[in-house]
Amino acid sequence: MLLILFVVFFLAMLINIPIAFCIGLGVLVSLVFTTSLPISIIPLKMYSMLSSFPLLAIPLYVMAGHIMNKSGITMRLINLAKVLIGFVTGGLAMSTVLASMFFGGVSGSSLADTAAIGSVLFPEMKKEGYDENFSTALIASSGTLGGIIPPSISMVLYGIVSGTSIAKLFLAGAIPGILLGVLFMLVAYVFARKNKYPVGPKPNLRNVIRAIYSSLYPLGMPAIIIGGIYGGIFTATEAGIIALVYALLGGIFIYRTIKFKDIVKGIIDTATVSALPCLIIAFSGSFAFLSSYADIPKTISIAIYSITSSKTVILLLINLMLLIIGMFMDGSAVYPIVVPIFLPILMNLGISPINFGVIIVLNLSIGLITPPVGGTLYTACAIARLQPLDVAKKAIPFMIVALLVLMAATFIPWISEFLPSLMGR
Repeated sequence: MLLILFVVFFLAMLINIPIAFCIGLGVLVSLVFTTSLPISIIPLKMYSMLSSFPLLAIPLYVMAGHIMNKSGITMRLINLAKVLIGFVTGGLAMSTVLASMFFGGVSGSSLADTAAIGSVLFPEMKKEGYDENFSTALIASSGTLGGIIPPSISMVLYGIVSGTSIAKLFLAGAIPGILLGVLFMLVAYVFARKNKYPVGPKPNLRNVIRAIYSSLYPLGMPAIIIGGIYGGIFTATEAGIIALVYALLGGIFIYRTIKFKDIVKGIIDTATVSALPCLIIAFSGSFAFLSSYADIPKTISIAIYSITSSKTVILLLINLMLLIIGMFMDGSAVYPIVVPIFLPILMNLGISPINFGVIIVLNLSIGLITPPVGGTLYTACAIARLQPLDVAKKAIPFMIVALLVLMAATFIPWISEFLPSLMGR
């Protein structure tokens, strides 16, 4: 069954069938030819997955991010980042990372983060004489922070598939996301100092106050979300509703930049963006059922333990497999395939679902800046009109520090589990 399931899945991928239907086709063929189970299990499991309340978080956060971006917050957040850090060596490059961290706390999406920040700051870095390939690599790498720093759509997808608290996953991504952002800024600083790039003007107090004041409203959104979740006021899904209402109030009544046509376009874009991950999640129910029915996790566990019984080596092997998978597959397709298989193995090793959530998100985030499928890499290259392979070479320092954070999150669980452990105290 295992062989048929994955052969059909990968063959379907090779002929460019959409990834959601690749999963469904693999499950259907396996059910028909290797079991006596009725195929009605597939629609039943699809309905069960789609009726999940946490699934509402995906379109809610996507729509909230769209409205906030249309409200003109991108420039406000970029200006704030420049004021805070733009006057030091490599300040413009470091501002790119900081702005991505700010925007990630609003959009929850790596691709949206890359597109929004890159379209504004790449021309500026080019004008200041920054190496174009490095600038693009920086934008692509910084964009991955949007999928780690809460609220993260990647964490929502993992939480739905694994049955883990999305609220705790949001908190779990905060420390690794901030740590990764700081290390990215350090790489940018070293590169700028080595190449003697110009230093931005030092802002006066009036400009600092003005930048902070203009950014208070957009920065209030992640503060309300995390504060509300941490305080037990609302769940992660309910926080999505709060975020959307907050974004609409800001866009319509405070900034007055949102028109009715922007809301309509936002609804259409949200439906388009959310459809694929929701369909993948729908098919993942039958995949998880079949995986359990065929004892696939046990089979793979036996295969791994036949190689080694060392917890350290097993964790390194699983990280290596996730890194390779992330290079060739979109993240939304990886969670329903990988989580039902690897999570039971790691739980037997004493790794919590929350810790594994951070591990898999970090792995797939690194995949976003590596060819041949890297989402943020290709988005940034499209903005800069550069070749992905040339940019990927300049992204190697960012990949290295990302791997360091990944290893830290893997072998020092406190990094991802400390903040979630405070919930409910």
